[in-house]
Amino acid sequence: MKTPFNWQCAFCGQTTTITSPNFDEQFHRIETSLSNHGDIGVLVAAIACPNTECAELTLSVGLMKAVRQPGLWVSGQALRVFPLLPRSRAKPQPSYIPASIRADYEEACLILRDSPKASATMARRCLQGIVRDFWGIPQNRRGNLGAELNYIREELTPDTWDAIHAVRSVGDIGAHMEKDVNVVVDVEAEEAELLVGLIETLLSDWYVERHKRTERNRALKELAERKLSQKREAKTKSAAIGANDGQKGSQDIS
Repeated sequence: MKTPFNWQCAFCGQTTTITSPNFDEQFHRIETSLSNHGDIGVLVAAIACPNTECAELTLSVGLMKAVRQPGLWVSGQALRVFPLLPRSRAKPQPSYIPASIRADYEEACLILRDSPKASATMARRCLQGIVRDFWGIPQNRRGNLGAELNYIREELTPDTWDAIHAVRSVGDIGAHMEKDVNVVVDVEAEEAELLVGLIETLLSDWYVERHKRTERNRALKELAERKLSQKREAKTKSAAIGANDGQKGSQDIS
């Protein structure tokens, strides 16, 4: 039985504690040691999300060093891990974010480890799509990404601009974010991860927060309209009661 551990579902984002009923892990040694990897095996790990509204399965296969112990082989150092479900680190994004932006973000995440430079290219294109859509960059102001970011600089909070500038300053990303977003350049995996992390931050800080603000304002407007309607109904009812009382009083006098 595995010791309970903390975990966050990649599908619904819920953080929880995983116990045995929701977790399974099986190690199988590959019955050959003739490859240049030596003694190896595969470790299959599966987690079922305890959130009943989600219940998605997270599944991965790891290529592991096989370690001999008395009477059995166990998994050792991980050589490589292959995520099967979900296929990448991409976080679910709400449908009110444009589909093209979500698609570019998901593709950047999907190929991050296999091709960091292609991932960075998709992330830069995603970033430009976000800037153009969210801030409504006019056609005559559209060009390279660096110029478009400078165009909205005064609209950005200092911490957001600092985050963007920090990513731009890292290696080849910083040198080429000024250029065509479709130009493929050499990028390290860690640099591509920084770009993807920036995309996630902007999606949350801009789109999600704007949506929440819109929903709050809509709820407040509906509340005010409902209260005004109730007030009018109460006045109408009070006036009707007063009129009825007046008619009853007249009848009593007569």
